[in-house]
Amino acid sequence: MSTVSGDTVSSTAEQEAQVLDVDSAPEEMAEAMEFDAGANKWSTVRTRLKVALRALSDKREDCVTVRVKDQNYPKLQVMKVKLSAPEDQTAVLDEVMRQSLASKLSNSFAKFAPPFVFPAFLPMRVYVLLQRSGVPTVRGEELTELRPSRVRVSANPRSTNEVDVWASNKFAAFQYFSYFLSRKAYLIHSVCMSGKHFTLPVIHSWDKSMGPHDGGQEGISDWKDGLCARLGESLGGLTRRDMFSLDPSQFVNMLQERGLF
Repeated sequence: MSTVSGDTVSSTAEQEAQVLDVDSAPEEMAEAMEFDAGANKWSTVRTRLKVALRALSDKREDCVTVRVKDQNYPKLQVMKVKLSAPEDQTAVLDEVMRQSLASKLSNSFAKFAPPFVFPAFLPMRVYVLLQRSGVPTVRGEELTELRPSRVRVSANPRSTNEVDVWASNKFAAFQYFSYFLSRKAYLIHSVCMSGKHFTLPVIHSWDKSMGPHDGGQEGISDWKDGLCARLGESLGGLTRRDMFSLDPSQFVNMLQERGLF
């Protein structure tokens, strides 16, 4: 049986400390930009950052996470940086706008269905690193875990476990709500969990305007088919047409009445 030496444990602990020790990093100037989906506008402030020198991969394509201390935010931030090449600024801005839109819908849903304990989206912002070569534009959000997990949540349960099924049913209610609130223009197809928060939404839209993972009208149609196939029988044998003739209140009430979450 293999063993772990005391030296190895000590080395790992030192590495963990180095990751979080952003205070020793040099200070640099940056612009922090946030998007308000409700007002449909950006706000920009100058800020001073300290960026940890050691990065850890979060296994999302070729992104790494870097710990950041921002003078304007009390909690440590996570900066997401592409390794292969600097990201196009438009792509970064678009992703932050999508996160803000999803957050707005999530907040509206929480007011619409107050009995739910529903995760909020992490605020995501843009950092423009003014003193670095090429002045890169990157995304940043609050640090929730030392080793961020990226478990994707959708209307399809990850397992047959009751907790996973209920979580997916609850998310399906949010999807249904977002679809009708947008006047059937788009829906939140899936999200990632970061700690107890949502992040990185995939959005399907009627005009396929929501980024590289937007499935467009075909994605929306597939979602309708899948939701009906999974929940139609439990909701009294609803057909796809019947299901999507319900308003969000009726849909949520039917899920609750049948004990589906």
